[in-house]
Amino acid sequence: MEDPFRTVIAGMIGGALMGMIFVTHLALLLVYSPPGVLRERAVESNVSNLITMTALVTFFGWNLLAVAMSFAAQALFSNNSPSISLAPAPVYLFVIVFVSVLIAIPALIIFRDRKRHLLGQLIAFVGVFGLLIPNLVVALQRAQI
Repeated sequence: MEDPFRTVIAGMIGGALMGMIFVTHLALLLVYSPPGVLRERAVESNVSNLITMTALVTFFGWNLLAVAMSFAAQALFSNNSPSISLAPAPVYLFVIVFVSVLIAIPALIIFRDRKRHLLGQLIAFVGVFGLLIPNLVVALQRAQI
């Protein structure tokens, strides 16, 4: 029997991981290569509140998205008793890759100077949301805890 609490936990683990990756990457970009607008604003005021709020909102946003996606992955499992594999929900993985490509097309045009960073984030997104979360859902549903 499927326990929704375990599905939520699987999503929260994946969301926390993606949130940590995203916030860390964003922080490194802002420290080593800040946008001109932020650099100008930092001189005239304290931007620490902006950075703190951005980190909190993005971290919680990734968690909420991951919990929702863990339920979507569970709904799209290919058979009644999925096993831990590369893709326990192939349709779900296809949707994640398709959405990532749709996001990448305009994003690569907008963020021309940060293509490597954007591709790194998209690869992390596909890895965490497309591969890790469905396997976490399977593993936690099978756990005898």
